[in-house]
Amino acid sequence: MEIRVYYDSGNVGERPENEGMSEKEAKQVLGRLGEAGVEYRIVDGSELSREEQEELYSRLAVTPSVRKRYRVRRIFGTNTQPGRYFGKEVPALVVLENGRAQDIYPHEEERGKVVTIKDYIDRVTGRGAAAKGEDIARRLDELRVAIGAIGVTTSELVRDGRRR
Repeated sequence: MEIRVYYDSGNVGERPENEGMSEKEAKQVLGRLGEAGVEYRIVDGSELSREEQEELYSRLAVTPSVRKRYRVRRIFGTNTQPGRYFGKEVPALVVLENGRAQDIYPHEEERGKVVTIKDYIDRVTGRGAAAKGEDIARRLDELRVAIGAIGVTTSELVRDGRRR
């Protein structure tokens, strides 16, 4: 697996899909990949010509978006100019396997949820939803010990809740 980040640090726009990728935050967020032992390469987006940008967008963003059924057109451009922001105003993190794009971040999933580069890095480094879930479970266990037994099983609570 290879990870490439197309990034123009001086040109990142303030958009929801760019969460965690401002000039100050990007080094810290990307540094977490290295700390987790994940190798990545940064490609300077400022050096990309418009033709290179369009070619990279078509090859690296469109293919995984079709295969995995998520949207990238309006993330990385407009309806009339797809890929216009790829690697410049909107950084792109591409997951490659055997030189072929398997995933692209950010992207828009069904129901409009945007999955950002920061979301992907949180998941890969264990700081994502799974880590939050483990933290919530730990806190609930602590509360249960502090409260003590309540004399009702979980299945009884669930059954009672379904009746309401």
